[in-house]
Amino acid sequence: MEDARPAPNRFFTPANALTYSRLLFMPAAMVGLVTNTGWLTAGAIFSAWVTDLLDGRVARRMGQGGTPFGKALDSTVDFALLYCMFIAFYAAGRLEHYQFGFLYLAMLMILTLQLFLTGTGKEEEVATTRLGKPTGAMQYAYLLFLGAQEVLPETDLLWTIDTVYFGIMAALILANSVECVLAMRKLIRES
Repeated sequence: MEDARPAPNRFFTPANALTYSRLLFMPAAMVGLVTNTGWLTAGAIFSAWVTDLLDGRVARRMGQGGTPFGKALDSTVDFALLYCMFIAFYAAGRLEHYQFGFLYLAMLMILTLQLFLTGTGKEEEVATTRLGKPTGAMQYAYLLFLGAQEVLPETDLLWTIDTVYFGIMAALILANSVECVLAMRKLIRES
């Protein structure tokens, strides 16, 4: 006798719902920027960060961790959230031209590298690096810092912290990019 219960939907799991929810926090943060409602911006970015911390833990706890769809969804939503928010902060005048230029070039490089994998038979693979998670964490932390600046008074100390932190993050992004290029070259050579 067969089990009459339907197979669980592996695309809409509680962990993936947390990941999808970040797409709801992004426009809320943007509305906060446009309306100069700093608490909304900061709260939405903080909420997105919390869901990013929780989705993998929930997936592992429920025995659904490590699925290719879940990993791809998480990295795609993180990429979209980070870079859309950086664009929004720039458009709202909260990022300097050089900061936005650097971040935008980093985004284009990631997209270009992924494009190079297309057609190699390795499209479903992601070139993982040792610096990937720390780089993403620093970018999320920078978004949190930018969100906090929406509610904190402007001071020279905040400007100094912003400049130093951005410099460290930029160096890490560059190092991760080099590591990513090397990992992708290896993937392509193996195909």
